[in-house]
Amino acid sequence: MTVAVRDPALDALRGLAVLGMVLSGSVGFGGALPAWMYHAQLPPPTHRFIPTLAGLTWVDLVFPMFLFALGAAVPVALRDQPLGLAARSGLRRFALLLFFALFTQQFKTAHVSPWLSLAAFFLLGLLVVRRVSPRVKVFAWAAIAATWGWVGVDPSRHDIILVVLAAMAGVGTLLWAATRGGREAWRWWALLAVVAVMLAPPEAWTRAFIWTPADWAWRFAFLKYLLIVVPGMAMGDALARGEAANRDRLLGALAALVVLTNLALLQAREPALNALLTAPLLAWGAMRAAREGGFAARAWPMAAGLVLLALLLEPLQGGIRKDPSTFSYQVLTAGLSALLLVALQTVRGWGLAAALGRNPMLAYVAGSLCILPLLQLTGLLPLWNALNGSAALALLKGVLFTGAVAALTLAANRLGWMWRA
Repeated sequence: MTVAVRDPALDALRGLAVLGMVLSGSVGFGGALPAWMYHAQLPPPTHRFIPTLAGLTWVDLVFPMFLFALGAAVPVALRDQPLGLAARSGLRRFALLLFFALFTQQFKTAHVSPWLSLAAFFLLGLLVVRRVSPRVKVFAWAAIAATWGWVGVDPSRHDIILVVLAAMAGVGTLLWAATRGGREAWRWWALLAVVAVMLAPPEAWTRAFIWTPADWAWRFAFLKYLLIVVPGMAMGDALARGEAANRDRLLGALAALVVLTNLALLQAREPALNALLTAPLLAWGAMRAAREGGFAARAWPMAAGLVLLALLLEPLQGGIRKDPSTFSYQVLTAGLSALLLVALQTVRGWGLAAALGRNPMLAYVAGSLCILPLLQLTGLLPLWNALNGSAALALLKGVLFTGAVAALTLAANRLGWMWRA
């Protein structure tokens, strides 16, 4: 089996997504920080969920970035595997991520003692670090089964982000494996089929496809995230072919500018102005990408098409929203993630983000299963929770927590403790 060659820009994109998730979940809440520091539908000062509120912030982009990176990583990692092995890999990742979604949520300090949270973190590491011997893994499984049986399993408590990742890892890998080798167009037809079923009225016969056997583990609605994962696969196919990375720094700057423009103006609810500014930037970038060739020449037209389509879709469904997510949200965040990947190829000094992107599962769970229990055991948690009085303190809280997660992940990387789902 060929060892997958890691792409530093893709690792950096995944790492930035993890950093964004940790930071957005740990900054102080209240009226201190501006609205663009939170999900658009959870505005300060009350952070009450408003499902009809349209907008887009950087916080709304981080999870799609991770999904896009997941899709791009599939061809890079599995490009030389036969159909059977690739399918088995997808099913294994689905099962393991679903287990993570349940296990990590059951053992957070809100439900068990901090000592049990730390034990859960340690046992998870024994399971997924490849250098651990099979005998130790058997012990870890036995310890998890015993501990979990004692605590009790409540499927209603699950990490929805990991559940969605599990669905996309499983379905996405199967879809890619079945449509590679000249059959890539079938992926896009699959997307149209999903959209058609989701748009059907309640009495339509096609609504039978939305049958959900276990709501906590699978929902047909998760398939809408293929609108992000499938474009990621197209980018991953190009990376797997070894197409030359983008070296045009101006093109990278244009890509970043398009992302910032859309975040700023869609959150300010200026969609028309956003479209007027975005279109010429994309056209300028298309000319430079064509001259650059390689990955940029393939990625930019697709990213531009996704962004422009999303801006046409944006007025539908009451404007762009993350939850319940609109089609414009899925398509736009896929395009913006592709542009960020183009931009990251021109940037040097993303070692921290790339390092986190090589160990994302550890970085994702380290905060809830390791750092928060340690804060509780040391008696520092009340002081930590008090960091909400001002904008500076609220931001400091997020930066310190994110820094602690990054430091723990980097230390594990140096020791070779890479968590592989």
